[in-house]
Amino acid sequence: MSWVTLAWSMAAGMSVLVAVVHLLIWLRDRVAMAHLWFAASAAAAAAIAILELALMRSQTPDEFGLILRWMHVPAAVIVISIVWFTRRYLGTGRLWLAWLITGLRSLVLVLNLLPMTSPTFQVIHALREVDFLGETFFAPVGETSPWRFLIHLTQILLLIYILDAAFAAWQQRKKRQALALGAACSLTVVMAAVFSSLMVRGIIPGPFTALVFLTIVLALAFELSVDLLSVKKLSRDLLESEKNMRLAARAAKLGFWDWDLKRDQVWIDEVVKERIGSFGQEHPNHERYLLLIHPDDRDRVRQALNQAVQLDEGFKADFRISDGMGGERWIAASGQLERGTRGESARLRGVSMDITDRKQFEDELQKHRNVLNHTQRVFAMGQLSAALAHELSQPLGAILRNAEAGELFLSRNPPDLEELRDIFVDIQRDDRRAAEVIDRMRGLLRRRELQFEEIALAGLIGQVADLLNSEIQARNVTLHTSIPADLPHVHGDRVHLQQVLVNLLLNGLDALDAKQEGVRRIEISAAQVEGGRVELAVEDNGTGIDPDQLQHLFEPFVTTKREGTGIGLAISKA
Repeated sequence: MSWVTLAWSMAAGMSVLVAVVHLLIWLRDRVAMAHLWFAASAAAAAAIAILELALMRSQTPDEFGLILRWMHVPAAVIVISIVWFTRRYLGTGRLWLAWLITGLRSLVLVLNLLPMTSPTFQVIHALREVDFLGETFFAPVGETSPWRFLIHLTQILLLIYILDAAFAAWQQRKKRQALALGAACSLTVVMAAVFSSLMVRGIIPGPFTALVFLTIVLALAFELSVDLLSVKKLSRDLLESEKNMRLAARAAKLGFWDWDLKRDQVWIDEVVKERIGSFGQEHPNHERYLLLIHPDDRDRVRQALNQAVQLDEGFKADFRISDGMGGERWIAASGQLERGTRGESARLRGVSMDITDRKQFEDELQKHRNVLNHTQRVFAMGQLSAALAHELSQPLGAILRNAEAGELFLSRNPPDLEELRDIFVDIQRDDRRAAEVIDRMRGLLRRRELQFEEIALAGLIGQVADLLNSEIQARNVTLHTSIPADLPHVHGDRVHLQQVLVNLLLNGLDALDAKQEGVRRIEISAAQVEGGRVELAVEDNGTGIDPDQLQHLFEPFVTTKREGTGIGLAISKA
């Protein structure tokens, strides 16, 4: 066997081996398109090696021309494969330039397949003998095709594309990959151009494309092997990390879930399965999983999931779920949408945590908070006891006097019925006044759950002002309110908001006690601010607040009054 046959056969064999290896890699991981493109280019190089051997041993110009035409097919595959391999492997490369090179090389291939056109030779007149590596071969003698400039243009653009992509990858800190691919491909393109020109001039018997491409095969096969070793090490590290993460997740009671949107299948890990028991199916669909959620929470969770998918927002929700044994557990779940290669919504992946203990603690805390709030309201009413007694004494005294007067009118003969009718009207009016005072007191003193509603602040402020009216007058204070007519309603608990206002007004009244001269004044104002909120301010012209106390103002049991509890502002803030 001659040296040429041995060298070209080895080049073909190595190219086939590399092609098979990377094709198998792609078959196991269909996302790794770089391996598929490289396998295609290596297979094309093996085909060129076989055709080049036949080309160099051609006996007639027609035979040489026919084989040369067939060589353009794998040559086009090589060029196009290198372009898209570069883009996939480096993750860079100008897309418009990649398509331009693909189009030009495809045009060369089309011209090559036309019967009267060739991109290399317009006509081959004869073959002349050439001695190469101790063996005699035949080189072409003919006229160059006018379409050959397309091959040169493609080679120039390919060189520019590779260098540009390698430079971009270098800037992205992919220095090793950029250097290996840039150097190997650039050298191959230059050598292919040189050898092709030498063949057209009849100096060498063939373009030596197989040997030239062997440079890329060896360089990139080594580079991809390094990547595979790195991936293998990374796989081991990820496996260890996954084990540690599972241990940590189980210790923290974290469960993992994954909703495949395309297949509509929900995957859950062992932690979640332990919480909910058996599904009856390995991978339930979306609606099947939602059936496990408490009916009162189901629509809210479904809406949150749809919003996360449609608006590409993070998913977050707290809900109750059946534990598979007739009980319920509180779950806090969060997730993030992941998109596919085409930008479509692919899957929603997230974690969930059992927060039943936390919810129970929060419920207990809320109960204690309600007790504390009730205690503070009782204390506030205690502060107002004198004023409230005075407020009740007025209608009760009036009722008594009217009753005594009515008794006198009844003793007359005949009784004055008209006067008695007026007395009864006055008694009813005073009774309603007393009942309103008592109802306001009962509303604040009653122990109750939170009841959120739409509230008009003007009416709320008026109710509190009526409740404290006697206390305000007793302390010789003037109360002014400034509430815009178009102020929007607020969403809250009426009694809690009343309690906040009572606390703030009592603090203002206490601050004004030390004011010896001038008008004592409290002003309540409200205004709409940014973010769809309403700001309400209670301001007095009393002694003010000591700057040293400002940072501790809302801390529990911190007070500047001798008989204060120190919890009024803390509760108001809560």
